[in-house]
Amino acid sequence: MHGWIILDKPAGMTSTKAGVFIKRALKVKSLGHAGTLDPFATGILPLALGEGTKVMPLIVSDIKEYEFELTFGELTDSDDIDGEVVETTDVVPSAQNIQDALHLFTGIITQIPPVYSALKIGGERACDLVRRGEQVTMKPRQVQIHELELLEMISPTVAKLRVLCGTGTYVRALGRDLARYLGSLAYLNQLRRTRVGRFSLKNCVTLDTVLQDTSVLTSITKDKQNKNIPWLLSIRDVLDDIPAFPVSDSEAMKIRQGQSISLDVVVKGEKVLLLHNDKELALADFLEGRFYPKKVFMH
Repeated sequence: MHGWIILDKPAGMTSTKAGVFIKRALKVKSLGHAGTLDPFATGILPLALGEGTKVMPLIVSDIKEYEFELTFGELTDSDDIDGEVVETTDVVPSAQNIQDALHLFTGIITQIPPVYSALKIGGERACDLVRRGEQVTMKPRQVQIHELELLEMISPTVAKLRVLCGTGTYVRALGRDLARYLGSLAYLNQLRRTRVGRFSLKNCVTLDTVLQDTSVLTSITKDKQNKNIPWLLSIRDVLDDIPAFPVSDSEAMKIRQGQSISLDVVVKGEKVLLLHNDKELALADFLEGRFYPKKVFMH
C-alpha cells in the first residue's frame, strides 16, 4: 500500500503513536508523518505509507494553518495545557489590546522554541533532556507568520486566534510571546491544525474510521490498487503542483537504472513527476534539457 492518509489526530496522543495504530491496522511496512503535532493538539496529520514516504519533505515544507485558544493569566513550563503552572499574573489584555499587537507578530519574526519540544540538542530531543532534569537552552530561530487574526474572545481570559505560518513555527511560542508583549502571561489550552499545504480538514479521516471500518480494511486485501479506499490518497495527490510527463517503456527502464533522459516537452520549473503506464515513476530534476531521477518509486 502506497500513498497518503490525511489523519485528523485526536487529542491526548502523540503523532508517533497515531502512526503506529495506522501502521498496525493496515499492515504496512513503512509509514511516516509529516509535521509533528503536540499530544494535546488535534487536526491534520499527513501520514505517508510505503513509497509515499519518499515525498515527505515536500509536505513538511508546506504552509500550515492553526486555530488556537490562548488562556491569559498563567504560564506553564510547556507553554500549553499539559504543563505545570510556573507563574501567574493579574494582567489580562482586552480584545482591542490583542488586536492592536497582532501586526507585530506577522512577517519574519524571531522566536525561542519551547523547551518541551522534539528539537534535537546534541542528538537528543530537548523534551527528553528536560524531563531528566537537565538544563536546556533553546536557540532563537526565525519563522514566517503570513497571517495572524483574533477570531473571538471566548471569555474575558480566553482568546481564540488563527495563524497561517511557515514551517518550523511553534504556535505555543507565538502565544507565549504575544502575551508577554501585552504585559501578561498565557498558555495554549487548545491547538487545532486546519491546513497543511493543499490539504484541509475536509480531506481528513478520523482514527476511529480507519480502525473500525472493517469493510474498508477488508477491501484493502482484495483491491491491490487501493482504488476503493476513499481515505487513501495516491502519491500523485500531494504532487499536484508539480508538472507531470509520461515516459515510454525504454525511458522508464533508464530512469529505474538511475540514468537521465530527454523528452520533447516544455518544462516550467526544475522539479517534475515522471509517469509510466499512468503510475508514478519518479520525481526528477530538469537541468539543461535532461531529466535526472531523484526519487524513484518502486510500486
